[in-house]
Amino acid sequence: MKAMDKKRDRAMGAIMGTLVGDALGVGPHWYYDLGQLRKDYGEWVDNYTRPKPGRFHSGLEAGENSQTGQVVTILLESVAEQGGYDEGDFTARLDSLLDTLDGTPRGGRYTDHAMRDVWQARQVLGLPWSEAGSLSDTAEAAIRTPVLAARYYDDFGKLMKFLASNVLLTHRDPFIAGQSVALGLITAGLINGYNIGEVSKAIFKFAREKGFDLVIQVPKKNPKEEISFADALLQPSWSYNAARDPGIRIDPAAAACSLFGLACTLGFMLPAAYYYASRFETLFYEAVMSALNGGGNNMARSALTGALSGAQVGLTGIPEYLIKGLYDHERLLGMAEKITS
Repeated sequence: MKAMDKKRDRAMGAIMGTLVGDALGVGPHWYYDLGQLRKDYGEWVDNYTRPKPGRFHSGLEAGENSQTGQVVTILLESVAEQGGYDEGDFTARLDSLLDTLDGTPRGGRYTDHAMRDVWQARQVLGLPWSEAGSLSDTAEAAIRTPVLAARYYDDFGKLMKFLASNVLLTHRDPFIAGQSVALGLITAGLINGYNIGEVSKAIFKFAREKGFDLVIQVPKKNPKEEISFADALLQPSWSYNAARDPGIRIDPAAAACSLFGLACTLGFMLPAAYYYASRFETLFYEAVMSALNGGGNNMARSALTGALSGAQVGLTGIPEYLIKGLYDHERLLGMAEKITS
């Protein structure tokens, strides 16, 4: 493959890896009792599964995406059809989804806390999108960022601008917003061929040379407050070094999820994703399945890991059965191909 072809492969890998990871988690999602997880799904989950009756995503079939994955797809559709990020188009599409929900967890596909907050802001309070973001500390905004990274990996300025703007639509906590934007920048760096150990330095260097501030503008009545997220860019290299340190052994690898934390906060999910993408740098299956089999909010963890791993190994490095088993995979591939062309 030519150099640009490799980047396109990695960009498509980031998108599809995100959606694969999300769909893998639909069945065994939110098991904090790992014994019950094994009882329901066996010792090792490595394919799409149908949720058990009464579980969070019951009603979905194996290979379908959660509502989080549904929103990722909405962003992918918007970027593909508009030729780039058009926030008005994306939010109009998102409003159309909100119109079908009722603000409860089970108004459609399972609606997480952040999206329920957004629904309340838009559907009940009538707030503009600039004020609709939730203070939830969850991963949904971060999980959208690989789509923008795949489209704008070669334009740091636009990428930074669009990442921050898109993330704040649903998540306005400055820590969560900064972590989410950082993931998008790191994913773009991986698409450009840097490894996880060196990508942070590359981003810092580029930002310094181009005069970009690594800050999130938190909307306030007066004035806007800028909060740095530079520290969020340091985690990947630490994870990379830890994964190669002979003095740090975590076996089986899935047990690392319990160390980083099983709950939904992005502060638990991202370090685990960086660790798995570092430990299994060229192995999508091992990285994502380790994230999946650790329990807890494994759906978000697997999606984040899938994005990072996919951005390293490329679409060609994702097992074919995971692509073909993903619901509507041909259409998703077509859109991913279009936005990375």
